[in-house]
Amino acid sequence: MPCTPYGGDEAVKWFIEEELRFPEEELQQGVKGSSVLIFRVNANGDLVDLRIWRPLTPACDAEALRIGKLVRWHPATVAGTPNDAEHYLEVPFDAKRYMKLRKERKCPSLSPEPIANELTLYEPKQVTTPPTPDIPNGMKGLPTYINAHLRYPEVAYKRDLQGTVRMEFVVERSGHVSNLRAIDALGGGCTEEALRQVREICWKPAEKDGKQVRCTQIVQIDFRLAPRDQ
Repeated sequence: MPCTPYGGDEAVKWFIEEELRFPEEELQQGVKGSSVLIFRVNANGDLVDLRIWRPLTPACDAEALRIGKLVRWHPATVAGTPNDAEHYLEVPFDAKRYMKLRKERKCPSLSPEPIANELTLYEPKQVTTPPTPDIPNGMKGLPTYINAHLRYPEVAYKRDLQGTVRMEFVVERSGHVSNLRAIDALGGGCTEEALRQVREICWKPAEKDGKQVRCTQIVQIDFRLAPRDQ
């Protein structure tokens, strides 16, 4: 099997649209095209030898490389054994679509000051302040917030399907969510609804030594039907 990004291709597409910083000059020129990256994913999942395979403009290529470094990968496998493999990633630039999406964005895009080792990925226990949802009471208020916004999938409702979806993701220094994936999935449309919930929430990035850093976060969403609905 080829190497695959965390969360699959759709998760990467969504993240690129959220995270992309369109170069100003190219935006004014109405640029439309793609920078295509090529790289290797080692057997341990590390991304190496990242470079431009098909260029667009120098500024767009630089932005594509920045985004490419943020994507996490599952290694390719041969007969179930992880192997090194070459892969590519297309980063699209469409000025008109970018302007439209920017107007529709619900969450602000932060522009933190550059820091050394800004690609370092931490776990919550390694930082001063873990990433938190920008909602009343932060992580403590998350269950209440989700219950108020959850759309119980019709298929799951009809099947009386209940359970928990557990997800892992990265809150980038920009506040955007990347590498969103379900660790424990649930059928009937519940996994898709749980992923939607995480994407709809604005997040505050983690802090370490007074600086905003990349950090993983794990969230679980329970799907429970009230007794009268069972």
